[in-house]
Amino acid sequence: MGLNAPNSKYFCLYCECESNIRWDMNLKWPINKNTQSKKKPKLFPVIKQKNYIPDELHLLLCISDVLMECFFNDLFKKKEFEWVIKSQIEQTMKSIQVHFEFFKSQGEKWDWTSLMGPDKKKVLQHFPVTNFISGRRGEDIQKLWRNFYDLYMFIRQTDLKDSEIDDFEIKVKEWIYLFCRPNQEKNLSLRFFSASSIEKKNHNQVQLFFGGTTMGGGIKGKSVVQDIMEFENRQLFYLLNNTSQEIQIRNINVEDKENNN
Repeated sequence: MGLNAPNSKYFCLYCECESNIRWDMNLKWPINKNTQSKKKPKLFPVIKQKNYIPDELHLLLCISDVLMECFFNDLFKKKEFEWVIKSQIEQTMKSIQVHFEFFKSQGEKWDWTSLMGPDKKKVLQHFPVTNFISGRRGEDIQKLWRNFYDLYMFIRQTDLKDSEIDDFEIKVKEWIYLFCRPNQEKNLSLRFFSASSIEKKNHNQVQLFFGGTTMGGGIKGKSVVQDIMEFENRQLFYLLNNTSQEIQIRNINVEDKENNN
């Protein structure tokens, strides 16, 4: 569309709201074109602005990653996480038909299985947050998960009435207020909804598959997409079948018959 990057001062596609005041839900901006962020001519001028489709999948992945990270970080602080809570969460995920595991990454920090869109929707809709965080806080977190799932499913509908869109706007504002309320004293802002968490997978794949030349299919004569899909399939097979991914090197002396036997 010829506009600046999403992290620029004037970031919106449809209005001229400034990034430093986007947190204020009481302000209203007319839906129009963003002339302040105009940088280059449109790549496809024949396509009208109203016909551009937002990336709703990216929205799902980005916000659900933040919600899950906040939830897990609360549980990591508990002493019984490694011996009790960890297995309970994995079993609960299994009960809603989601393959999920915790593991320690570099630096001995806890990490977890990266979920695809369909599995994330199952987690948002069915995972019992209140079983692991009690009281008002657990209820609020679970409400955030369920309400975001409802909002996401709403924007995927094809036919919407004006009254439904107005109601959706109200619910989105309520959701943002609920998310920010528990930590307002900590200066929480919408900048925490960054895409960095879901970009990590892309960086890993770049290192694996783009480290060497891929021109003409590279040495193997295969496309990068095929390489990535085969690698993903192997990783899933190892996870589902508990296959060891480590190779133990042993030196065997063929003349030492006693040890070989």
